[in-house]
Amino acid sequence: MAYNSRNSSQGGGGGMIIGNNNSVINRHSSESTPLINNETYEVEKKFAPIPSFWNTVKAFAGAGSFALPGAMTHAGLWIGSIGLVLISILSNYTMNILLKCSIQMTQDRVGPEKPSYADIAQRAFGRAGELFVCFMNFLVTMSICVSYLILIGQNIDYFAKIGYIPMIWIVLPFILLLTFLTDMKYLGFTSIFGALSLILAMFTIVIYGIKDNHVHALSEYTFDFKDIPLWFGNAAFFFCNHIVVIPVSHASGDNKRYPNVLNFAMIFITVINVAFAVLCYLYYNFISGGIPSAIVDVLPDGIFANIVKVCVVLELSCSFPLIFAAGLNVVDSSIQFFHNHFNAFPELDGSEKAPFFSRNWKFYLIRIAFCSMLAGIASAVTNFGNYTSLIGSLMLAVAGFVVPPLLSLRFFPQQAIPWKVFHITITIFGVMATILGTYLSIKAFVEPSN
Repeated sequence: MAYNSRNSSQGGGGGMIIGNNNSVINRHSSESTPLINNETYEVEKKFAPIPSFWNTVKAFAGAGSFALPGAMTHAGLWIGSIGLVLISILSNYTMNILLKCSIQMTQDRVGPEKPSYADIAQRAFGRAGELFVCFMNFLVTMSICVSYLILIGQNIDYFAKIGYIPMIWIVLPFILLLTFLTDMKYLGFTSIFGALSLILAMFTIVIYGIKDNHVHALSEYTFDFKDIPLWFGNAAFFFCNHIVVIPVSHASGDNKRYPNVLNFAMIFITVINVAFAVLCYLYYNFISGGIPSAIVDVLPDGIFANIVKVCVVLELSCSFPLIFAAGLNVVDSSIQFFHNHFNAFPELDGSEKAPFFSRNWKFYLIRIAFCSMLAGIASAVTNFGNYTSLIGSLMLAVAGFVVPPLLSLRFFPQQAIPWKVFHITITIFGVMATILGTYLSIKAFVEPSN
């Protein structure tokens, strides 16, 4: 493949960062080069805090934002809003744990020069840990792709009026062609456009809500406490973007200084999205049918609203191949069999420039098979909010609240007892939230009337 796992990744919510290294991936040269001495260590490029800040923000820009207003109906105004802030703080803390582990590996000159999440897990728990994180990250990226297909189909159907499921299959061949690109740098220019499109959509939704509706008495905004785990799943789907921060830190030029950038970016991301979720909850909660699972559904017919929908479709269509490629890239870097058979150029090493087209027919076959499978799953999803809650609880909560504290205990065994207790508590919280959120999300699919 011609996209490098060290310089490109996705976000839980769905963004993508494109790095500057366009070399072909070779599992041995790119993933397993040990840091033997100072001569073999590649000098970091100049630290770029501002691009790193926006890379982080773009990584969180995605489908998750559109599910947050619906999630508020499961937790209410105060628990929902304050809880989102707390989940953001906890998620930021566990992201910093991963960064500390990455920095420690670099300082110890063990493993790849720029370790990934899977590399960190391998050092802590061996090959089993690497494969677990690899499989988990692959499922996360594929699940995000499914959410994109759902939103693409729903938004295009506003114009076609034939149902979002047929629209998913109609647009799939065009999206599939983008996944055939051997280097995702050709779609890198879409990242800024995508972030602006999503912010425009969020702003437009809020403006229409203020214009057409009004805030009711706060006592009228009720919820059922037993549904709070459903809210947690959506919150985790958005904030647990842990597989993004490590490659972004490497791309920043100084992974030791990047944590400060991450902290400021998380503040910015949290303020915008919590405000968006709260305002939509206040203004749309009492519309006919209630808040839809994907808040973008509230946009009315009209030229400006239709332009916004088109922008969202274009952004998600360009983001899909980036995230899809990152998911396959995770498997390619950890499993030699996959690399040998399904890589675009398995015969090239990391120093050679990749051609534009691959002659490996299996490269195209695996993409057709997986994209068709994802479209089938998207066609079977009946409620976008329940789906994001399920994925957030089942996968992203594990990646964000279960694995990082365990890695901290393995990497830093000499930490003080209170910190050990705190990290074990986070893990227990993550496990319990995963179980409850997954159970209620599955129940909501089985018993939609409830």
